[in-house]
Amino acid sequence: MAKRAKGSRQTTPAVPPSPHLPKGTILRAKIGQSFAEYDKALEDQNVWVRTPAFNVALDAESGKYFFVGRRGTGKTATRTYCDVQVGHSRVIVPEIFSPSSSAFDMEVFENSRKGPFRSLVSVFKRSMLDEVLLLWREAHSTYADLPPIISNELNTFCRQDFDTRTLQLIASVGRGVAFADDQVFIAENKATKALLEEMKHLQSGGSYALLIDSIDDFWDGSDQALVYLTAFMHACLEMSSQLPWARALLFLRENIFERVRARDSESSRIETAVVALDWNRRQLLELVERRLNRALTAKQALGGPTWDVFFEQPEAAKERVFDYCYNRPRDVLIYVSHAIDLAQERGHEQILVEDVDSARRRFSDNRFKDLGDEYAENYPQIAVVLRRFYGLGRSFTPGGMEAFIRKLLQDSEAKRACASWIFENQALESFVRLLYNIGFIGLRRPGQPARFRALGPQETSSPAISDDAEIVIHKCYWDALDLQDVLVRSLPEDQEFGRIGIILDLPGGLDQTTYIDELDLLSARLDSIPHGPAGADDFEQAVGDVLKLCFFRGLENPEHRVRSVNGEVIRDWIASNRAQTGFWAAMRQRYDALQVVWECKNYEQLKSSDFHQVSYYMANAVGRFAVIAYRGEMQNSYYQHIRRISDQNGMVLPLGIRDLKTFVRQNRNGKIKEDHLQDRYDSIARKVS
Repeated sequence: MAKRAKGSRQTTPAVPPSPHLPKGTILRAKIGQSFAEYDKALEDQNVWVRTPAFNVALDAESGKYFFVGRRGTGKTATRTYCDVQVGHSRVIVPEIFSPSSSAFDMEVFENSRKGPFRSLVSVFKRSMLDEVLLLWREAHSTYADLPPIISNELNTFCRQDFDTRTLQLIASVGRGVAFADDQVFIAENKATKALLEEMKHLQSGGSYALLIDSIDDFWDGSDQALVYLTAFMHACLEMSSQLPWARALLFLRENIFERVRARDSESSRIETAVVALDWNRRQLLELVERRLNRALTAKQALGGPTWDVFFEQPEAAKERVFDYCYNRPRDVLIYVSHAIDLAQERGHEQILVEDVDSARRRFSDNRFKDLGDEYAENYPQIAVVLRRFYGLGRSFTPGGMEAFIRKLLQDSEAKRACASWIFENQALESFVRLLYNIGFIGLRRPGQPARFRALGPQETSSPAISDDAEIVIHKCYWDALDLQDVLVRSLPEDQEFGRIGIILDLPGGLDQTTYIDELDLLSARLDSIPHGPAGADDFEQAVGDVLKLCFFRGLENPEHRVRSVNGEVIRDWIASNRAQTGFWAAMRQRYDALQVVWECKNYEQLKSSDFHQVSYYMANAVGRFAVIAYRGEMQNSYYQHIRRISDQNGMVLPLGIRDLKTFVRQNRNGKIKEDHLQDRYDSIARKVS
């Protein structure tokens, strides 16, 4: 070994300086919107995390067509990714799963192998084939003479939108059911089969995909809606496996899928085509890091370095965020977004542990509200029951939970609001299973960690309840409910349930019971008001009540028949737009809609004069956004009038009777999200842009 020269010094290698954020980076940091339908960050391809579900969605030969998961697991994000990556795609948001009338005796559809149900499957399959055919025609500017079957289909049913076409075809099945006419069923099946056979021979020139999403926006939970959805899923599976160059990918909430699985005797066929939208911690970390990197000019590496440079104590922050959230992207994005907001407000150059800790209560409140909203269609007003845990313990013995149930059944408000489901779930096992299935509680055995429901559809029942088990409330709800770190073994008879003030967000000082009664009466009134001049005043009053009872969170101070100063203009209803977030805030920003005008038309077919009238109401002082409430359905002719108004930087949103009833039903059930309203707007904006 060579000797060190005399007088020389041994030096240690220089340690590279730890990476740090350029000054002011936190102020520019934006993690994006946690709801994919509003998230502009998804326009940047660098934010995508390739999960197994993404890979399956792009694999035309995977044999997987149903993407099932709880809210916030990435269904809409996966659909958005597919819409960008697949050569020819079309997004469909069906509105047929909230039928306005009971057209069938549901018993005739019990057997999925018999004529009525098979014809319903054929109807849905044909309607989807028509959508694929339209996509094919858009992709082929020139084509040779088409077979008569295809040419006739393009000139008839393909001229209608998906819902109108489907309802027309369903009506023919209804006639077959009414008259027990097997020939009708056979004719429908043969027509669909003939169209499919001809389409197999078309030169596709690529891969085609129908992306069906947001089923829950128009889902009313009725038996008829369940029959429709079951037949629709069978149709998706058959079309995707029988037409070589096209697929139908359905993105569905797991609580709705479980109802289909429980009803369908042939559900094993569907289950083989299901993809669960599960995430692991590595993927969630990458999701956050890719979004944080957008604020950096010199990007950091993924897999930890990006997180480490943004958080002052990265390991402590990881533990607090990922242990507190479910393993789903929306939860993590919301939590980190709250922490970033606090770091910006406090002028920090990194996200400190104190920012993460301070964000926890805000996140917990958000998660608790979202849980009640997510399951409102399955268990109306379930948030009323969940609020009764306020101020109690973080875990219960079986005896403690039985005491809670006994006290709950003595609570008049809970019994009134939740009568449709609470009594059939009053047994301990049934009640615990319900709370376990929605993700509110888990079960812990001695010496083992608590077990919570998976996010996907694989697990169908909760673990068995034994005497030594503890029923544990998930920690993401602890702060929202101010739970004590105690094990509840019993509840004193004289102990009152706690209340959460911020959750009781009701209009006009109404209590929960009165609010539900008002909505029930309003729903009945909307059904009974006669069309035309005779019922015009009653319809106007009913629309005003929809405005007051369903939109009070964003639209305040509604006023009836407001005249302009010269008396020339009379607006049916006008309300102040004071929303800070969500749909109405976006309308204020986009159209300067400080006030929102509601015009009421008690008839089914809108006229050009109706659109001209409402455009006349638009002015700089109130803004350029208005609503027309009417008794019918959206027609293609309306888009021309809306486009004319849009060219003048305004927007009119027609809301039909089904929309009004949807708003009433959702608020009756405790569902307060604005998805339905946003989808209505998006659909119109895309067609007139």
